[in-house]
Amino acid sequence: MWKLGLDFDNTLISYDLIFYETAIKYKLIPKDIKKSKNAVRNYLINKDKENKFTELQGEVYGSKIINAEQTPGMFEALKFIQNKGYDLAIVSHKTKNPIIGPKYNLHKSALNWLEKNKFFDKEGLFINRKNVFFEPTKEEKVKRIKSIGCTHFIDDLPSILDLIEKDIVRIHYNPGKETFPSNYLNFSNWEKLKHKRIF
Repeated sequence: MWKLGLDFDNTLISYDLIFYETAIKYKLIPKDIKKSKNAVRNYLINKDKENKFTELQGEVYGSKIINAEQTPGMFEALKFIQNKGYDLAIVSHKTKNPIIGPKYNLHKSALNWLEKNKFFDKEGLFINRKNVFFEPTKEEKVKRIKSIGCTHFIDDLPSILDLIEKDIVRIHYNPGKETFPSNYLNFSNWEKLKHKRIF
């Protein structure tokens, strides 16, 4: 049995618009910066306001996540992969509460988003809730990927893929890019993944 493991943050879910809108709400950024998480983060770090970004991230991943968008084309691509005979599992590095700011339950918030977006529904992806794991450290995430028998794993962070054992097919999701610096199998959008003959 093939099992595809999936990262969650910035892989299945896109926070770009929510980060931008929330930062605008708190007057942390000018309106003319790019509507993306990275643009918000880079702006605040350059202004020596990294703590503000960390606090903002806690709110976005907590109370605002329910309105975040699916990564474009992701749901259809995963249905396509399922139809090829793959089991799906989600393994995320996610602390239970934010590092600073209000103590949102980030695990519950992520599960609510998955439920709203039909990851557990029969007419959706119908992933068993027992195949969703939120791990407090990167090391525990990597151990979980191995222990549940993932044959393939998709992540947007090469730093995670570097830690995964080489007998697992490691796939780098690098949105919007057409050239790739890593040595992994790569894709820039989910629609193109269906045509890459990875699966």
